[in-house]
Amino acid sequence: MKTLFNFLIAAVISGFSMASLADPIQDLSMNLYKAGWYPNFIQGAGPLTCPRTCEIWVGTRAEQEKSSDMDQDSERAAVCKVTRDVSIIFEGINDPSSHWIYGNQFDDEPVCYVAHRSGWVERSEYFMCLCVQPG
Repeated sequence: MKTLFNFLIAAVISGFSMASLADPIQDLSMNLYKAGWYPNFIQGAGPLTCPRTCEIWVGTRAEQEKSSDMDQDSERAAVCKVTRDVSIIFEGINDPSSHWIYGNQFDDEPVCYVAHRSGWVERSEYFMCLCVQPG
């Protein structure tokens, strides 16, 4: 009986752990979500990973996917974006005229990887993360 109880507790904890890493925005759906972009620096602290950024800024999850099927060097990839003006990120400025390119933030490495059309990959420690809360 004790073994069954321990198994059930472990299963529940694992379920909560996997849910925290789940993909909040589901494919082929138009569900209601609260979503926003947040910088991976807060009050001078950072760089942070996207899951940590979203947790600290708004208490939600980062939009992310399990990535190990496509990239054996990573477990998960979160959605991030970079801009040329790092003050937007470091100071948390909302600048509607800024321009962005999207990328991936992998696992526990606080870096956004952006692939350019030429194949060149840019790495930046200054980026924003897509934070999502299912509605």
